[in-house]
Amino acid sequence: MRRILVTGAAGFVGGHVLPLLAATGARVAGIGRGAPRGLPEGVAYESIDLLDEAALTAFVARFRPTEILHLAGLASVGQSATGPGQTWRVNVNGLMNLVAAVAAVPGCTLFFVSSGEVYGSAFLAGHALTEEAEPLPRNTYARSKWVGEQVLHDLLPRIGVKLVVLRPFNHIGPGQDERFVVASFAGQIARIEAGRAPPVLEVGNLSSYRDFLDVADVAGAYVDLIGRSESLADGSVFNISSGVPRTIASVLDGLRARARVPFEIRIAPERVRPNEIPLAAGDASRLHEATGWQPRVAWDDALTRVLDDARARLAPAEG
Repeated sequence: MRRILVTGAAGFVGGHVLPLLAATGARVAGIGRGAPRGLPEGVAYESIDLLDEAALTAFVARFRPTEILHLAGLASVGQSATGPGQTWRVNVNGLMNLVAAVAAVPGCTLFFVSSGEVYGSAFLAGHALTEEAEPLPRNTYARSKWVGEQVLHDLLPRIGVKLVVLRPFNHIGPGQDERFVVASFAGQIARIEAGRAPPVLEVGNLSSYRDFLDVADVAGAYVDLIGRSESLADGSVFNISSGVPRTIASVLDGLRARARVPFEIRIAPERVRPNEIPLAAGDASRLHEATGWQPRVAWDDALTRVLDDARARLAPAEG
């Protein structure tokens, strides 16, 4: 039986991928910081910090995974800019601890969740990038992920562990926190609708084009690839992306059309990133060829899910 370990299982994507993995019939375990939002039946979970090398090593040796989906890490570009030291500690030191732990389970496959952010300045080409593009990361978060890829390419062959690198682009959905742009818009709209904030929505740069997916499609891509782990080549790299760049302004327009009350839009200087890439999009043809994957959640449905989730989060405090 497959034994699949998910790190960062209590996070945004973990909550969506665990039920899909459990439905495959595999034995599934998750580790992370804090408690998950809801644990599928039959899935084991322990609260373990990746920086706790002893606890991590003991858990991996005990569970002996055949596949590991490494979601854990600091994923916010903005947070990495204000706390670069912590980003490097979690995203690289934590990864090194995981490498030390998986030395006990040669033959397993590590699916490393990197990021489309690693392409950085390569996006200046102005079109959707394939995995052949040279990564030129432009921020701390992206650099930590690119270094993580290099660390794994160097170390995993020495311990007999196969590597598959996943480079997801922007994804949205229920459970995402407001450090991310679409969740921020939805949260602000929900508070305005509930009368808990003035009718003014703060934004950053709205002209940039980004590649968005619903988190359900991203989780589905992970599960599809894990299901084919034996046939994937060591060192494989897969973009997970829609290939359809959208302006942030168009995303906001879609949410505004779903809002129950009118509001003004105000540019907040602290939300504007300097030297923003004008267009960032990925070509996921390799993923489609390997698994048949393609996005299934309609964009309108994805936006509705995000806004409904933001409203639901306010509901417990009402009355």
